[in-house]
Amino acid sequence: MKLLAAAALLAALVPAAPSGPSASPWHERRGGDCAQPLAANRSAERHADVRHRTDGHVRDDLDLSPAEAAAVEARLNRILDDLGQGEHGSAKAAGLRRGARITIPVYFHVIHAGAKGNVSLAMIQRQIDTMNASYGGRNGGADTHVSFTLKAVSRTDNAAWFGDPERYEDTYKPKLHRGGKADLNLYSTYIGGDLLGWSTFPWRYKSDPEMDGVTIHYASMPGGSIHNFNKGFSATHEVGHWLGLYHTFQDGCSGQGDRVSDTPAERDPTNGCPAYKDTCPTPGDDPIHNYMDYSYDTCMNSFTAGQGARIHKVWTAYRA
Repeated sequence: MKLLAAAALLAALVPAAPSGPSASPWHERRGGDCAQPLAANRSAERHADVRHRTDGHVRDDLDLSPAEAAAVEARLNRILDDLGQGEHGSAKAAGLRRGARITIPVYFHVIHAGAKGNVSLAMIQRQIDTMNASYGGRNGGADTHVSFTLKAVSRTDNAAWFGDPERYEDTYKPKLHRGGKADLNLYSTYIGGDLLGWSTFPWRYKSDPEMDGVTIHYASMPGGSIHNFNKGFSATHEVGHWLGLYHTFQDGCSGQGDRVSDTPAERDPTNGCPAYKDTCPTPGDDPIHNYMDYSYDTCMNSFTAGQGARIHKVWTAYRA
């Protein structure tokens, strides 16, 4: 896919990057079929085509190539068929949409450097509340029948981890990670450059459970300091990936898109909050208000019923 022009980096005070171990294999190679060993595929979740925003911010870089997405979907469908869930789990997903809920315990890990990034318990609870409103349809759109409850909070004062969380991810995650495949480990820290967060996909859990989780810029939390991205929807977006959702612009105007029928195809991620955007010839305007796009937080307000159904299917395959 076309790489948009890079822009100014996020302006923020941050400790100088510490000396330390070189970047792990997570950051070195792009992987292929998800069925291959994880060590050769981690970067498929982290370093695809980075789409820089014109204001210097990007939600994440969790884009899969069409071939990678096709391999993931083929394996997902095989698992659901093997579980006896009808046509790729449609019966189970329909039952979940009718009333059953997924309640997810959250282990929230605050990585800070002294006072920098040491977010309050009240701010953490506001983030959980925001996620519950997002996934419960209370801001608009569909109720996905997913909710979150704060299980525990850890605090780690480590300037090196805080200053370069990507470099030290292989160090702090195994030390801090708690729970199992159905538990969300959510890390808040400083993220340099223009990223607002990142996530692992659920199909990676079995191969490397301690790396499972979501990382967000602490200043993107509700009431944070990042202009246009401080309503807490960066966590909503990244948790969407953790639950198995793609970007709304996955595959662009071709292929099978994000594998959700009620999100119209979208060629490019949305920047800002335009009044109108339609980048593909297929029916439907771009889903600029969807949490899985790149719009400003002030523009985002909804998931679709199809995204909710996909979450439940993926949950059945990988996290139930």
